Amino acid sequence: MAVVQKLKKILKERFPPPDKVKLRDDDGIIGVVTSKSFHGKDTMERQDIFHELLATHLTGEERRQVLLIVGVTPEEEVADAKDE
Repeated sequence: MAVVQKLKKILKERFPPPDKVKLRDDDGIIGVVTSKSFHGKDTMERQDIFHELLATHLTGEERRQVLLIVGVTPEEEVADAKDE
């Protein structure tokens, strides 16, 4: 299974609908997870969640393919879309 597909499955299990998981693999995986569970969490707390998931479910080689995953709340996603 390709790493991006494996990662998407892991993230969708941790952040089920209505949460959203968007990943792209362009010489490294980048993505955005939109979830209400990020309310009240700062950037480092959000990154810690992803770090724990990656460390638990991916091999070291697979983790090296992940460049960036960002966690946002639904409100932050809407605000960012308005800025575009």
